[in-house]
Amino acid sequence: MNRFDFAKTSPVLFKGLYDASMLFNTNTRLSGTLVEIVKCRVSQLNACSFCLRMHCADYLKQGGAQGKIDMLASWRNARDFEPDERAALDWAEKLTLGADTAEIDASFTALEADFSPEEISELTMAIALINAWNRLGVAQHPFA
Repeated sequence: MNRFDFAKTSPVLFKGLYDASMLFNTNTRLSGTLVEIVKCRVSQLNACSFCLRMHCADYLKQGGAQGKIDMLASWRNARDFEPDERAALDWAEKLTLGADTAEIDASFTALEADFSPEEISELTMAIALINAWNRLGVAQHPFA
């Protein structure tokens, strides 16, 4: 059941967000598995079950490991994650939850060890896009 259908009620706005997402998908240097695991974590944080289901499935289709999905909620305490994934997940959490400047600065510094400035920019865009989709998902779907 949907509360409303964004694609039908605001088709021009939906198309704009969809087009931005498609443009991102075809123009990123980041690996598909990294982008999808970040989308999964942000969707967990935002309690968007619709997006979480979709991006977990996409992560696995990209060749991601089920064990990482299983441990994602406690990734900081799980040995399953590589340093670049840890840096990306931390950045995603800081931006999604609204950390203070010092925390964001520390997270950014950690990113620089594994990502170029262009990759950091792209990762930030991926986080911004999934946050937008999550908010729409939560607003539209009481259960998914």
